[in-house]
Amino acid sequence: MWLLSLPPGAFDQGFWATRTTLVYGSGVLALGLMSIGVILTARPVWFETPLGGLDKFYRLHKWLGISVLGCAIMHWVLRKGPSLISEIGLFAIPPKPAHAQELETGFNLFRDLKHPAAEIGEWALYALLALAAIALWKRFPYKYFYMTHRLMPAVYLVLVFHAFILIDRSYWTKPLGPVLAFLLLTGTTAALISLFRRIGYSRKAAGQIATLSLYDENQVLDVGVRLETAWRGHEAGQFAFVDFDDAEAAHPFTITSAWLDDGLLKFSIKGLGDYTRTLAGSLHVGQGVVVEGPYGRFNFQGDGDRQIWIGGGVGITPFIARLKQLLRFSRTGPIDLFYATSTPDNGFMAPIRQLAQQTGVAFHLVDGSKNDRLTIETLAAMVPEWKRADVWFCGPSGFGDSMRLAMVAQGLPTSRFHQELFDMR
Repeated sequence: MWLLSLPPGAFDQGFWATRTTLVYGSGVLALGLMSIGVILTARPVWFETPLGGLDKFYRLHKWLGISVLGCAIMHWVLRKGPSLISEIGLFAIPPKPAHAQELETGFNLFRDLKHPAAEIGEWALYALLALAAIALWKRFPYKYFYMTHRLMPAVYLVLVFHAFILIDRSYWTKPLGPVLAFLLLTGTTAALISLFRRIGYSRKAAGQIATLSLYDENQVLDVGVRLETAWRGHEAGQFAFVDFDDAEAAHPFTITSAWLDDGLLKFSIKGLGDYTRTLAGSLHVGQGVVVEGPYGRFNFQGDGDRQIWIGGGVGITPFIARLKQLLRFSRTGPIDLFYATSTPDNGFMAPIRQLAQQTGVAFHLVDGSKNDRLTIETLAAMVPEWKRADVWFCGPSGFGDSMRLAMVAQGLPTSRFHQELFDMR
């Protein structure tokens, strides 16, 4: 849209005119991409199906953010570079052409706010760089990442003001104009929703912890929640953001119970991070809980009659929910469930085995503590018809990527490998 909005010969007008064109272009790209990223943070559920689920939202959001950084840095270099080069004397730059003096008569929004908009935009860029660096640094504690990332919508609103004042006003009447206006208005709305903490407000339900069960060997905590307000119901494979009424922000956890319209939800939480490791000692029955959701499109709907499920570690959780769902709604066609774990807990696995037996699902344990590994060769030996199956994977991303690449390389259509990313940073 930006390229279509340029006049003929826009890049043939000399150094300074070309530089101005590129300054506008890089700014438009940065702000347009950031607008889409901010819109996604509002979690518009109508985008879940075309994008493949909320987990895909976050992957797209991450790469949009990285692209915004690239465009924003380019914008800053183009804006500041010529002056810095002249000061250093690195090489000669053509003199800047003189501009006709504008007659100042009364207040002019775009003229009088031009300098403040430029200054505040530069500082917003520095804030954007700092916040993005924190977001990409995965070792930075989630609690503090969440707190700093809440500042991003405010930075976005400052950049919207910066762009509105400084952008070439002729753009608004060109093909770019309606597209950019829509993105800025929608992005501003999403930013305000975030700042006023209204994200997912209509999808929240309150309740209390009803049961707690800890499986010591694999450090999985089962949390049963009894909801006291309305819940729209969920499908197997979906997840929710859970706030345990503590200092930590809401975290996403897969729902491991089938919905029976009885107000009961169950979450199986693995102690993987600083926060989840403390839950077994900090939660108690009767504690308040707020659940937001459901989200996700890990829905077990595929073209083939046969299905293969692969759960790595705590990635077994959506398959537990699906097994419980199959108790009520049977499915035709064979299903093989592979559970790969290095910490098998008999107490945790016994209900899974029982559910598999009751629903006719073939259960295969891949015990990492005995140096067992699930590879395409071992899977093919157990399921010779695997190329005609739909594969559903939930677990560590590296494990999933290697299985997907191996299976696709040996003939599985890419569209038949469904992977839950579940990586919120």
